[in-house]
Amino acid sequence: MISEAEEAEESATPGFAPSELHEVIWTAAAAHWTTHQYRVAVREASEALTVHWKERLGRNDVTDTSFWQQTLSAGEPEPGKPNLAWPGPAEDQTAKSMRGGLAPLAGALNNLATGLNLTVRNVATHTRDELTEQEGMERLAAYSYFARLLDQCEIRRAEEPGGT
Repeated sequence: MISEAEEAEESATPGFAPSELHEVIWTAAAAHWTTHQYRVAVREASEALTVHWKERLGRNDVTDTSFWQQTLSAGEPEPGKPNLAWPGPAEDQTAKSMRGGLAPLAGALNNLATGLNLTVRNVATHTRDELTEQEGMERLAAYSYFARLLDQCEIRRAEEPGGT
């Protein structure tokens, strides 16, 4: 590792440390990554992110793809079905701009979640084809980026009947 770091420094190649990925992603992937089981590392990371958010939102009542579609929908949350929304005060200019882009952003996050679930998680789960280190790294990076976007969102819950 030291020689790789020195070589990268000399060549001006940017370094990449998988351990700097989002904590949920790397914690799930690390044991498999270090044994060069990249497909399993990606699968475990994707599962961990979904489990993390299902637990946070109390949503163990739905399949993974439906969970992401409901959680990232642009509409108002329904009772028992919280969703995530981009944060910011309504009077703030930047927040207003983000609100204007909220529907496309929510759609993009929803499509990213659904797309990652179908093309990465499902493929890693249902095939035995091993990934190269580069392929695994790219997939983990996509999940890490997605996880960081989700961390910036607000959890919105519907008012329960009879609530204040």
